[in-house]
Amino acid sequence: MRKQVVILGPPEQWAPLLRDHRQLIDITFAQPLRAVPRDDSVFSLFLVDLLSGRYAMLVATCPMAIEAAVAMARKRRMLDRLREAVVRTELVVIGERTAQGAARNGLTVSSIAPEATTDALIEHVNRSPHRGAVALLRSDQGSERMVRGLQAAGWEVEDVPVYTLLLDEGEGMQALLDRIEDGEVDALVLPTPAHAQAFMLQLQERCGDGAPRMLEGITIAAMGRETEEWLEAFGVKVDVRPERAEAKMLLSTLTDRLGV
Repeated sequence: MRKQVVILGPPEQWAPLLRDHRQLIDITFAQPLRAVPRDDSVFSLFLVDLLSGRYAMLVATCPMAIEAAVAMARKRRMLDRLREAVVRTELVVIGERTAQGAARNGLTVSSIAPEATTDALIEHVNRSPHRGAVALLRSDQGSERMVRGLQAAGWEVEDVPVYTLLLDEGEGMQALLDRIEDGEVDALVLPTPAHAQAFMLQLQERCGDGAPRMLEGITIAAMGRETEEWLEAFGVKVDVRPERAEAKMLLSTLTDRLGV
């Protein structure tokens, strides 16, 4: 019987990676979160500073940061100017999926942090021989660890929250919780700490303190150490974490663990 794997993330970002796995496992998606652009004066002021040449570097922490920034620039009829300004600065992104999203939207990427983790991104940015102002394009719930890690290395850090994450308790998530209760899920993939937290909050709403027990017998796969730590804080044992926080490696490690 084919293994039933659920990825808690947006299908448009994961689907291109699944070609080698579709014949081995049945993959479905559920989204415990939805990203909404945070369209306010902070982004408008960021665009003014960017066009004036203030920033030595821009850092996009995930595909959602790229999509939100592009959507808000387009709304202001400034997308072409955003693209031109990015060429004149240095755009650093986290992981191949973020790089692909930038390229798809016409933004020139200067370099890619090797792993989708805060520590890897800090280390990558700090390898730059230059210092100056750096703008972090990310969620309004971003970790302070990234700010502190860059400031300690001499960067002037500006946090630019371009999207907010909202809990999505729609039909897809309710169907997933039903499947878990009925024992119809073999493995869960949790890409980020935010996805892990949102999923566990919804599972706790359904099952109360017994939420971690509902996951016993399900192979839990976490993208990186930070996601693993969030799950362990909820009392959930993580079975799979790849050597590098990379989606392709996560899927390969998971299929090996499932024996398919």
